[in-house]
Amino acid sequence: MFVCFFVNLRRRIKKLDRWFLCVTIKLIETVQKKGGDAVKRSVTIKDVAKHAGLSVGTVSMALNNSDKISEATKKAVRKAVSELGYRANPFGRFLSTNTSRSIGCLVPDLTNPFYGQLLESIQREVEARGISLLIGLTNENSAVENKLINQFIDQGVDGIMMIPSTDTKRDISLIKKLLDDKFPLSFISSYYPELPVNTVMSDLKMGSYLMTKHLISSGQKKIVLVSGNKEFVQFDERISGYKEALKEAWLDFDPSWIIESDVVTYQGGYNAVQGVYEEKEPDAIMAINDVMAMGIISQMRAHGVRVPEDVSVAGYDDLSISAIQETPLSTVKQNFSLMGREAVNMLFRLISGGEREGIIRTSVELVLRKSTDKNL
Repeated sequence: MFVCFFVNLRRRIKKLDRWFLCVTIKLIETVQKKGGDAVKRSVTIKDVAKHAGLSVGTVSMALNNSDKISEATKKAVRKAVSELGYRANPFGRFLSTNTSRSIGCLVPDLTNPFYGQLLESIQREVEARGISLLIGLTNENSAVENKLINQFIDQGVDGIMMIPSTDTKRDISLIKKLLDDKFPLSFISSYYPELPVNTVMSDLKMGSYLMTKHLISSGQKKIVLVSGNKEFVQFDERISGYKEALKEAWLDFDPSWIIESDVVTYQGGYNAVQGVYEEKEPDAIMAINDVMAMGIISQMRAHGVRVPEDVSVAGYDDLSISAIQETPLSTVKQNFSLMGREAVNMLFRLISGGEREGIIRTSVELVLRKSTDKNL
């Protein structure tokens, strides 16, 4: 009796399962036919651009109600937005206020305090305007950079500020397209050589020149420069300043005294000068940033080479931690506050309809400490 009961129960459950499956399939088919929101993916600005036959940058500016976009184009964008149901997207507030009151900022690396201090300055300037700052970390990867740019645009930012990556396989076609479309985009601390526009950066060449000149004038004429890949502007300009100071002092330039490192980190500095003192016996070693200089000092100490008694070491940036090292670091000071302020001002000029600008270089200054002078 109990066996029959359970057999009948299992049969009824199977029938119910088939019934629920049929009902579910019918519901899905009905929703699909009606184009219901339950199965539709979110519409993005790229969908709107494709539907309207326009670029993403043009659509973004049209949604921003930019004066640079014709009424006919704005009408085409509004039509595409309506047809695709773009109002359900977070851009809804964008359509009613003509601004998202946010900007995006791309940073390659947050382990280097340089980027942290620069980002702090940018954030302070942006928030003083009542604007939100969205931050994206590219990890020095061009593909990630482009992905984040598209995400920022999808989120409706009013403009984008970026520190270029040092990816040798970079793809800047998207950035170039946005600039051609007059989308508000600017660079800070460096720029891509193919796009020398809308940039605020320190006078990197001058800083390297001043440090090299100081070392030479203090009797240190055999100077090694530890750099990054000279293909990138921020490293090439430092190399140019170094070479100019040597030339001015009638000292021969030896390319082998420039050591290029694939990574411009503490470990990169440490590894780059392994065996250099024993091979070249330099009077001084200059690094293109402070964290590399700290790594160089560690390498020297690990091999019994004293800083500054045996060799001077100088950095570049003047990070907040540079003055409190065991051997306080001589360096070139970049004005983070001024750079951040000028960069934010430039971006908001572009957002307000300003024309493409060139390169603004902020001043630098020498900061001399014990790492280059044992008497300090």
